[in-house]
Amino acid sequence: MSERLDLRLSWLATFVAVVDHGSFTAAGRALGRSQPRVSAHVAGLEQALGGTLLIRTSKELTLTAAGARFLPKARAALAEIQSGVDEVRTLGTKLRGRVTVGGYPGLSAVLLAPLMQQFRRLHPGVTVVLREGDPLQLEEAIAHGEVDIALRTSDVPQVHHNVPSTHLFHEKIVLVVPARHPLATASPMDLGLLADETVMVTGDPYGGWADYRDRLDRIGADPVEIMVISQPTTISALVAAGLGVAILGAFAAQVAVFGDDVVIRALPGPLWQREIRLYRRAGRVSTPTVDAFLDLLHQAAPALTARTAIW
Repeated sequence: MSERLDLRLSWLATFVAVVDHGSFTAAGRALGRSQPRVSAHVAGLEQALGGTLLIRTSKELTLTAAGARFLPKARAALAEIQSGVDEVRTLGTKLRGRVTVGGYPGLSAVLLAPLMQQFRRLHPGVTVVLREGDPLQLEEAIAHGEVDIALRTSDVPQVHHNVPSTHLFHEKIVLVVPARHPLATASPMDLGLLADETVMVTGDPYGGWADYRDRLDRIGADPVEIMVISQPTTISALVAAGLGVAILGAFAAQVAVFGDDVVIRALPGPLWQREIRLYRRAGRVSTPTVDAFLDLLHQAAPALTARTAIW
């Protein structure tokens, strides 16, 4: 059985520092140790190895043949140990847990999906779960602690007033029309033409609420009919079939409207923007996982929504 070798990490570090700094005194200053302590470390290392590593004179310091052979091994050993320390510390600081995020169709596709992808790459130990719903469903989920945060339009009045919220951005609202419709090329936009149209909007046809109906009232538009449809993809198909025009959030339009038969037109002025707010459950203690997701949201979201939102 081989003899047990008793080497101290501090001895290795001191030996390398002496070589790098050129003297025992300079190494002591760099390490915050006295010169006698530095000498004692080198002597202890030499005794443990059974050979002289350094030749010390009043004018210079040189490595012996043994010292020259041992120096790269000592550097490698210190580097390996530091690497191990770094890995353990990284494991200790990696986020783990779960974040449940609430969103609505359109926003989930344009913003939350790529955001969740980025977050997973940064924090593989955290599971991110998406819950979709209409504004009232999202508010209920926040109020009952079913989601950690939710991104919700402020158009629909809040029911649970103890749920805190902060302004996040404004989503643009767009007009979707058949390619050969007069509104597809009209400049300036003449929304008076909507009076002769069937106008489709998103919402809950059975729950009694519809997106953007109030804005039509504010501009005095009185369409032949307002058709409330829950799915933007259905609206896109109906517009492509020439069965009306649609007013949609820009997120929904980006993912649901495609093909040469349909044109997306920007609508003018602040009236055709809707505020999106960030909701969190009242009294909930912040967690590192939720804070990390919110940090990424504020950093990455403006670039992800450059064409569809105003920050």
